[in-house]
Amino acid sequence: MKRLILWASALLLFAACGQQPVARISATLEGAGDSTVVLSKLNYNRLMPVDTIRTDRDGHFNYKVRLKGNAPYLYYLYLGGKPVASMVLLPSDQVTVTVPAAGPYTIEGSEESLLMRDVNAAFSTASEQMNALAASLNDDSTEAEVKEVNRAMSKLYVDYKRQAIKHVVTHPKSITSALVLFQRFTDNLPVFGQESDVVIFKTVLDSLSQVYPKTEYLTALRDAVDTRQNDLELSNRFGDVSVISFPDLTMPDVEGQNRTLSELEGKVIILSFWSVGQDEHKVFNADLAEIYAKYHAKGLEIYQVSLDIDKPSWAAVVKGQNLPWISVNDGLGTQSPAVIAYNVDHVPTMFVIDRTGDFAGRDVFDETALDQLVRKLL
Repeated sequence: MKRLILWASALLLFAACGQQPVARISATLEGAGDSTVVLSKLNYNRLMPVDTIRTDRDGHFNYKVRLKGNAPYLYYLYLGGKPVASMVLLPSDQVTVTVPAAGPYTIEGSEESLLMRDVNAAFSTASEQMNALAASLNDDSTEAEVKEVNRAMSKLYVDYKRQAIKHVVTHPKSITSALVLFQRFTDNLPVFGQESDVVIFKTVLDSLSQVYPKTEYLTALRDAVDTRQNDLELSNRFGDVSVISFPDLTMPDVEGQNRTLSELEGKVIILSFWSVGQDEHKVFNADLAEIYAKYHAKGLEIYQVSLDIDKPSWAAVVKGQNLPWISVNDGLGTQSPAVIAYNVDHVPTMFVIDRTGDFAGRDVFDETALDQLVRKLL
């Protein structure tokens, strides 16, 4: 009887193991021959080796990865101590990876893994460009050269962050959006290092919590949100964004023509977020009109973003008020990429950008104060 119980227990254990979700990897590392590949997994925020795998003489191997639950997991292949491929594995995935002797690897069977490959490639390119700019300076560099390189690095940073924000907005329920949030050019230069970036972290956390509530990577996101929220509560300043150029926007105007914020570069810009349903902002538009008429010829431009979903009503108000500046609306309301790019959590919100592309003020709604600030910047 005792033996029967033990046998039944072993059978149940075997059945449970057989039901454990798995993903399968079929990989070929061209030119690797008979080699050892290391498979590692990102646990929370630490990369841990899972297994060493021998390839055959053609550099090929098949491997079955046992997963926990239905959450995605991040895995990496290393050959000779160097990363050669990365994957996002979900239960039942059958991933085929080909690593050529030269050039980027290809991957099939996993949309998430394709996104991860593209995210990593884009960041790698930006990092190489950032390092090249830093290496171009030396002890003999002139002040003008240093300033120019710093400006180029700032622009590169902003361009990449804009690209990263676009990825988050486009793929809010992809685990790769969480991966993007933790990228760093250096230890002191994270891509999303501003206190106000907490809005973006919250957006990704909320989205992933809906589709993968049990993934361990949510822990890292929650910790990041808590840390940034605490920092934000201790400081009312806009953050370090003033040392870099502004994130670009491209949105349709009342005529349906795309207008780009960067086309105003070199001018003093008032970037305004509003809704036509707000009477207070209609009054503020009257103040803006006076300042615009006074300083437009001297180099002032206004780029006004509506967060109204009803575009016909918005267009009617813009034309009815005869607003002379650039008025745009993508019809996405609070889900607009512009909202995330500028961390807008209320309307009206307004930024003043100087001729060099730096932020000079935020929410200066007093007409006299705004007039003085614009006059000073011109």
